[in-house]
Amino acid sequence: MDLFPLSFHASLEEKWNDAEEPGGIETVMKVVPPSDHQYLDVFSRVKAEKRCPHHTCAHHTKLEGYLPPIDVIYFLSNHESETLCAYISENIEKVLIRPSSSSTGKSVLFC
Repeated sequence: MDLFPLSFHASLEEKWNDAEEPGGIETVMKVVPPSDHQYLDVFSRVKAEKRCPHHTCAHHTKLEGYLPPIDVIYFLSNHESETLCAYISENIEKVLIRPSSSSTGKSVLFC
């Protein structure tokens, strides 16, 4: 069986295309191993901050008669809570996420 790699871009420059990013692709190429240079576009900060396209359908599950527990899932240290709040505020401002309507606690894991 023959396997052929898929390529959706003609060149590395087209994949990157972040003229406004400090240091550009050259900086990223220095820290990413050569074996992974085909994936350099995933390290683009500009592309990471772009919002995904909105889809016309959204999944929503309603469970009749079920109410989730109103409690924190686990406790966060002050540093973790501040980091989480900063992350959420930054990404809500960029419209990458939206405020949760969940009645449960913070559902973010810290490692």
